[in-house]
Amino acid sequence: MNAKLPPVMVTPHDHQRLMRTAQELAEQVHPLALPLLRELHRAILCSPDRLPDNVVTLNTFVTYRLADGGQVEKRALIHPEDCMWPPAEVSVLTPLGMSLLGLRPGDRIPLIGSDGPMDTCVEVEDVGPRVTGAFVPIRV
Repeated sequence: MNAKLPPVMVTPHDHQRLMRTAQELAEQVHPLALPLLRELHRAILCSPDRLPDNVVTLNTFVTYRLADGGQVEKRALIHPEDCMWPPAEVSVLTPLGMSLLGLRPGDRIPLIGSDGPMDTCVEVEDVGPRVTGAFVPIRV
C-alpha cells in the first residue's frame, strides 16, 4: 500500500474488538488477517463523542461505489457477529468492508485484501445513519 491512503478513524471500542478478531483470524492463517491488522495499526483512535458523524464505523450505513463505474450501493458496515439482515449489510471482514472502515465521503481507496485487480477502488459517497440496536435512528 502506498502512503496516499486516506486516514482511517475508529473508536477505541471498535479497534479493540477488531484487533481481537484479526488476531483470531491470524491464528487460523486467514488471508484477511494481515490486511485487517495493517489497517488497524494505521487507524487513528477517536472517542465516540469526538468522532465526526460522517466517518464509516461499525453499525453505520455507507453509500459507496466501486470506482470502476460500479453502481452506487448503500449498506450497513457490520462485524460478522452482528449480522441481522444480510442483504443490507457488508461485513468488515470482506475486502470491501475492510476498505470502507474509517473513511469519509470523498475518500477513495483500493480494495484491501482483494485478489482482484490492484486498481479496483471503492469511493465513499455518503455516510449515515448509524444503527442503534435493531433500529435505525430517524433524522430530524
